[in-house]
Amino acid sequence: MLLALADEGLELQREGEEIMAEVSAGGELADLSVRSGPIISRFSAMRRELPPCAGDPMLESASEILDMVFANHALALHAGLDLLAVSWRSQCMRDELHRLEGLGRPAVWLETIRAELAEELEAPA
Repeated sequence: MLLALADEGLELQREGEEIMAEVSAGGELADLSVRSGPIISRFSAMRRELPPCAGDPMLESASEILDMVFANHALALHAGLDLLAVSWRSQCMRDELHRLEGLGRPAVWLETIRAELAEELEAPA
């Protein structure tokens, strides 16, 4: 289950990073909102779907990291859209908008934890 959620998270992450690039470039808010809404909702739902992994420290740690990553990604997308919505107010806000880059360091964490899960769960017993 964790590996499947990590895989889905990576796919959504790619879509989210594309959206963040368009947000940073000052894209069309209406279009970006429609495209990002389901992604934000899915990241939030995936947090609730993380299974309890009591008894296995590696899986517990992976679940905690996935929870943080999914929360970060939903929040980053939401905040990016919020900034885009108000960026017309000042040059300072537009400058901040143009500094946005992807979904941050947690995007690397997701790639790392997915690789570790695959190694752990797909290895022959």
